[in-house]
Amino acid sequence: MIINRLSKETSPYLQQHASNPVDWYPWGEEALNKARAEKKPILLSIGYSACHWCHVMAHESFEDNQTAEIMNRYFINIKVDREERPDLDKIYQTSQILLNQKSGGWPLTMFISHENHAPFFGGTYFPNEAKYNLPSFKELLIKVQEYYKNNYEEILKHNKSVIKALESIHKTDGQDIKIKEDIEIKYLENIKKIFDPVMGGFGSAPKFPQPSTIMHTFNYYEYLKIENKEKEKTAINMSINSLVAMQEGGINDQLGGGFFRYSVDDVWMIPHFEKMLYDNACLLECYCKAYLLTKNKEFYHTAKKTADWLINEMQSIDGGFYSSIDADSDNGEGQYYIWDKKEVKECLSKNDYNIFSEYFGINKKENFEGKHHLYVSYNIKEDFKNRKKKINLNNKKILDKSINILLKIRNKRKKPFVDKKILTSWNALTINSLIEFYKISKNTLYLEKSEKALKFLIKNMFSKNGLNATYKDGVSHINAYLDDYSFLINALLNFLSVKWNNDFFKNTILLSDLLISKFFDIKNGGFFFTSNDHEILIQKPKPTADEAFPSGNSMAAKALLKVGYLMNNTKYLDAAESVYKYASKQINDSPNSHSSLLDSYLLLKKPYTVIILKMTTSSEITKWKNQLHNINKFYVDYYYISEENLGYKNIDDKLVLNDVTAYICNDFACEKPITNIDDFISRTNLL
Repeated sequence: MIINRLSKETSPYLQQHASNPVDWYPWGEEALNKARAEKKPILLSIGYSACHWCHVMAHESFEDNQTAEIMNRYFINIKVDREERPDLDKIYQTSQILLNQKSGGWPLTMFISHENHAPFFGGTYFPNEAKYNLPSFKELLIKVQEYYKNNYEEILKHNKSVIKALESIHKTDGQDIKIKEDIEIKYLENIKKIFDPVMGGFGSAPKFPQPSTIMHTFNYYEYLKIENKEKEKTAINMSINSLVAMQEGGINDQLGGGFFRYSVDDVWMIPHFEKMLYDNACLLECYCKAYLLTKNKEFYHTAKKTADWLINEMQSIDGGFYSSIDADSDNGEGQYYIWDKKEVKECLSKNDYNIFSEYFGINKKENFEGKHHLYVSYNIKEDFKNRKKKINLNNKKILDKSINILLKIRNKRKKPFVDKKILTSWNALTINSLIEFYKISKNTLYLEKSEKALKFLIKNMFSKNGLNATYKDGVSHINAYLDDYSFLINALLNFLSVKWNNDFFKNTILLSDLLISKFFDIKNGGFFFTSNDHEILIQKPKPTADEAFPSGNSMAAKALLKVGYLMNNTKYLDAAESVYKYASKQINDSPNSHSSLLDSYLLLKKPYTVIILKMTTSSEITKWKNQLHNINKFYVDYYYISEENLGYKNIDDKLVLNDVTAYICNDFACEKPITNIDDFISRTNLL
């Protein structure tokens, strides 16, 4: 068996290609220098381990000797894990849009020049034989190398225009543009146009969860009361209906918990079967918030099942969370999750089978490759709109018993591959959401799991130069990105709100200072995606729009606003506010692409409140803490600090006047200290 250079990489995705006959290189000086020396074009292939079509192209082309021979003869071949190198992925996905005027995806296949690394042609998946209106990959390779050989000067001219276009994307025109006052109205109008009024969700098939949109509608509903009450009701109902449809659809693993990446149809029935850590982290936060707003127990149940899946299936023994679970198993995509009707019948009693099959659609026509993927059976357009769900207590017990039986059977199947790479940013999102679930469940297990994960990141991801982005098998490396810093600061702040820890607080301030010193754009405001000591690439991305999770700029602004008000330090506030000035035009042009930035912008639109409890040992403290937890307002932060944890400027200067002393501060002004629990309850109920 031939083993190429990828065998030495930490990325499981790259290691999956280590035995390909393709002479793969990881991205780095060795490959780039070889391309320059031999004047060969670079074939850049970007994917990730849980990607179904990445596996398809690998099996069809990268494992094929004839294809590999062409690739090795004419190209320098570089394989990139988009999860380890999101900087490269952002640059070349944007290039795909510029070159082809359509969005990209994975696998991303780009052909780039050996001198300047600018792309001259690209696409996503290419089949081994001509089909789907696509050329065969082998034919494409021959044509590309011929064109490169015969038209290199023309390619260089085109490269310059591509690089210029990439550079211009994040430039401002110098005008002082403000975010429009009616931006939220425009935002709601935009998302209403793409909202599916029957099945929920925003847009058509393939349908993605879009948690940033959901969270913003929730926070806007809670934060600002719209004059038109019907619009206010419509805004929150769009997100509530979407969450109901998703939790009952096949995009939610009805047996084991955890959400799949997206649905291929518009009724949430059949997903692409990969499970991503970030999706589940973001959706867990959505379901926690939905429960707080509605007290709907089904939302709580979904949140708990998702949280349990995260800590049981995705958390390592050391505390870090794995990245993803593959869509494919030995027999193909989704085979681990689907069921044959006969198989279900054999393992359940007749009565239990009848109840289970009616509820989860087994009694209907097969919905995935001749078998059944489970979903709540009324979750189709014909009857979802007028559904009347009635499950008596006995049926609920039977369903739970049947789920446990099928889970035991499913667990005996060969499980899909788990990418055990641990990413700082995705772990921070997960930690934050587990803390949110702790707040609604009061179950300390979830707080303990989040604390363990934070300690793992602090122990393994911190280096002398700052943070690292990725960890696998004892190796932590790659300069961290904007998302790593901003997401982790937010997670630390959230943890401090429920359990003060001096070391965590020190790291919060350290990371906030590094965030500004390493990523801040002094000239135009906002934050670059890569640090000032990062490898120089053809573009320095500065994204403001959300992707599958909140943008790094939105989370940086949110984190620094919170730190600035906590520390009474305008350095952090000024850096945060610069984000909105820099991104104002993008927000005005496309508000629904900037849900998270609009979300953090709410913190500037109304007095932001910080509550600090200082305490000695007191039996009364539980009442004070419970009142804090009951506030649950987006624009209210709180921290409680015991005497042994004191010692910080701007926090420590607030005196302990009784067993418990509460300080309520708006912007930089604090009210008179409160030492009586009844007064504290009365005051905080007004927030």
